[in-house]
Amino acid sequence: MKALLLKDWYVLRKQAWAYLIIVLVWGAIPSEVLNLLAVVYGAMIPYTAMAYDQRGRWDRFARMLPYSDRTVVLSRYALGWISLSVGAFAVAICQGVLTCLPLPAKLSANLSPGFVFAALCVGCLLLDLNIPLILRYGTEKARWVAILITFLTFASVGALNGLVNDVKTVAAAVLSLALTGILALTIITTAVSILLSLKFYRENR
Repeated sequence: MKALLLKDWYVLRKQAWAYLIIVLVWGAIPSEVLNLLAVVYGAMIPYTAMAYDQRGRWDRFARMLPYSDRTVVLSRYALGWISLSVGAFAVAICQGVLTCLPLPAKLSANLSPGFVFAALCVGCLLLDLNIPLILRYGTEKARWVAILITFLTFASVGALNGLVNDVKTVAAAVLSLALTGILALTIITTAVSILLSLKFYRENR
């Protein structure tokens, strides 16, 4: 799988640097919406990689290499998980630095680790929707997938931002319960998504 991820890096390295700059800027701006978007945006990166692969007929070539179907499919998820983690790490670092500096409180979004974790889970859920649809219909035939994922990305960030504002007035126990529910949903959805992706990938042989 390391080789597959390295291949994605070589294909996407120009976009990867631009993505890193974007999430660092969004992570440093005192805006809850942009901070959460910096995390969730990583769910869109695998779409770009898969579009390049299908355009270059990589999937056909990959079947001639000693990679199992499971490894190829999981590499797609791993790329998304890495992208989401980079966004979360960038937000945590930027907001942590801003909090430590003697700056006005308004220059920090004051996002708790719980909300960054919730954004990670939402990003994983978008990833779980994105990959099976692309493997089933292909990037060329399913351009609406990118539009759908983009819409859901911004919609989920808006919902998370509303959750941030609402939970400020409720007990921490409620937040803990909500995060537990989101985590359980993410684990179940990811398991189902991987099985579907593997099925669709094998059907496209």
